[in-house]
Amino acid sequence: MRDDFLTITSDLLRDERDRVNDAQLGRALDLALAQYGKDRPYKTVRDETLAIASRLGWPAEGSVSAIEYPIGSIPPQYLPRQSWQRYDAPDAAELIFPGGLPAGATIRLTILGPHRVTDEIDTVPEPDREAVASYAAALLFDQLAADTSGDGNPLIAADAVQHGTKPDNYARRAERLRARYFEILGLDPKRTRPASVTVPQPTAASDGGRRVTQRRPRL
Repeated sequence: MRDDFLTITSDLLRDERDRVNDAQLGRALDLALAQYGKDRPYKTVRDETLAIASRLGWPAEGSVSAIEYPIGSIPPQYLPRQSWQRYDAPDAAELIFPGGLPAGATIRLTILGPHRVTDEIDTVPEPDREAVASYAAALLFDQLAADTSGDGNPLIAADAVQHGTKPDNYARRAERLRARYFEILGLDPKRTRPASVTVPQPTAASDGGRRVTQRRPRL
């Protein structure tokens, strides 16, 4: 399972695979899975019974996105978002219900969390494997671009290798693979970029007062 992802990532590196060791390959995959977990969280659904009225331990594997109560209604009935919240206690986080739920009540939690890929577990759907491997390979090409950015062109004329082009080449390959990640998942790569507006600020006059401007008369 995990070996499959490492193999796909290695294939995407192609002739540069020998510049990346296994530890770097594994770390890049973990970072890619973390990003994928933000873009496509792993969803689990499970039932919990409240041992104490109006409170329950917060699930360790992720965050709660929806709570069905009572269970079994058609259509399903979900508690309003304002009727439950996370409470960070000194010992552990809890899920509390300010409006009140009785002890013994059974609720159905929808939990969103990170994906896992090990030798035994693989939570990434088959169609998204290439996306995760592409993101991992993009991270590695970013590292290669940084590692070779200090290389200069050799002074010996017999050496025809243009070292100065390597960082740019790696950066372009990283950009293409990252774009492939967003393409496969159908995501807008600009979705997280904050909008900004630049507004020129008027400067003060030399005496510290407000600067007086004169409009040019129309001809």
